[in-house]
Amino acid sequence: MFRRAVVQALVLLLAAGLAAPTIAQEAGAQENLGREACSLARPDRAIPSCTRIIDDPSEPADVRAMALRNRGFYYQAQGDLDRALADYGAVLKRGPRDPRLDAKAYVNRGLVYDRMGDAARALADYGQAVALDPALASAYVNRAAVLIRRGERDRAIADLDQAVRLRPKDPAIRVSRGALLASGGDEDRAIADFSVAIGLNPTDAAAWQGRGFAYRAKGDNARAAADAAEAIRLDPALASAHQDLGLSLRAAGDAARAIAEFGKAIALDPHGPEALTARGDAYLAAGDRDRAIADYSQAIGIDPGRAGAYVNRGAAYLGQARWDLAIADFTTVITLDPAQFAAYLDRGEARAASHDPDGAIADFDQAIRLRPDLTEAYRHRAFLLQAKGETLAAIADYGQVIARDPKDAEALRGRGFAELARHDNAAAIADLTAAIALNPQDALAYRFRSLAYAAAHDLKRAMSDDETSLRLDPKQPRG
Repeated sequence: MFRRAVVQALVLLLAAGLAAPTIAQEAGAQENLGREACSLARPDRAIPSCTRIIDDPSEPADVRAMALRNRGFYYQAQGDLDRALADYGAVLKRGPRDPRLDAKAYVNRGLVYDRMGDAARALADYGQAVALDPALASAYVNRAAVLIRRGERDRAIADLDQAVRLRPKDPAIRVSRGALLASGGDEDRAIADFSVAIGLNPTDAAAWQGRGFAYRAKGDNARAAADAAEAIRLDPALASAHQDLGLSLRAAGDAARAIAEFGKAIALDPHGPEALTARGDAYLAAGDRDRAIADYSQAIGIDPGRAGAYVNRGAAYLGQARWDLAIADFTTVITLDPAQFAAYLDRGEARAASHDPDGAIADFDQAIRLRPDLTEAYRHRAFLLQAKGETLAAIADYGQVIARDPKDAEALRGRGFAELARHDNAAAIADLTAAIALNPQDALAYRFRSLAYAAAHDLKRAMSDDETSLRLDPKQPRG
């Protein structure tokens, strides 16, 4: 089976809107009720006041420009993105009179474009903001958010590096960069960022949770569990933190407590498939296949494209000898991801068990095409080829297994038996002798070597091996 670790419930970037500026502060204009209202945090009162300033030709140009930017902000807060764009555009068309104020307008407009799904224009606006005001941290932060969604991780980290340099005591930026570093496997730098964030704001549950994730990725389950527990203490309703604690407990071998934490995560977020899948994994590891299947089925009901749940449910069905259901699940995985070599391997095992050797061999063929170093696929295919009488092909496959692990007693025994079938007694005796040296309790290896000695007319050794084989397994079939 395969598993894939994922970063869960970490907000990678804080792409929040800018606070509306105060006209009196930024323009140096005389305060009055209209201007105060245009700087309020209530759009229903601020928008009419800003409009009156914008439409009043007696107001200074800079005051009217800032009223436009404020009104755009409030339209943006209301979700009226077209009007917000129009206002920001009007601000920027007036000419670059104040680079710092224009940079903020570009950031705000970039946020609008981002909400509208226009990443290219958002990036262009953030770039303009950085060019006008290289010290504007929000431009780097929000550009990084877009770059992350585009998969441009290195550029996103570079922008967050700039944001940290500009605002080193902003814990939110540290958490954002830490999450991105952790998701890319740079756990040490991530832990450093989360630790700084915790020092700046010890009540930030996301920072504790993020650091716990990084510790778990490093295999430090004790610290991971402690950090997840602290995140839960700070925010008991944080479902993902319960899930993280469960993952750390499961990795540490505490299945019962892990299952309990996954249960808490599910109770807090019944529609989240991650915790259901994780609890299913814990049940499966504990041998409780029925409960595992129930959890995987519920996760699949929520997210029908969740390949990992199909894989592990298929494994549970395999353990119950429910071959058809296992085959169906592995087939779904292959449909979702045709490059999933493990699903071909697992489906091949199920087909072999359900007496479909040709279908099984075809699956092992495909698994090997996708992963030429997949030892188990060679082993299973060799056994089936040998059963079909294709001994040369079986010997070649056993050779692939032995080349990767010369101490694989099972493969040595299998190749020895195939060589015996081809009447290559010397090769058979050599392989079976090596298998017995590795596993002196292998009754079958003695039985096969007995046959090889007999075929080579070494009856004394043949009789000795036959007696040993019977002593080790008196119930083995003879003939």
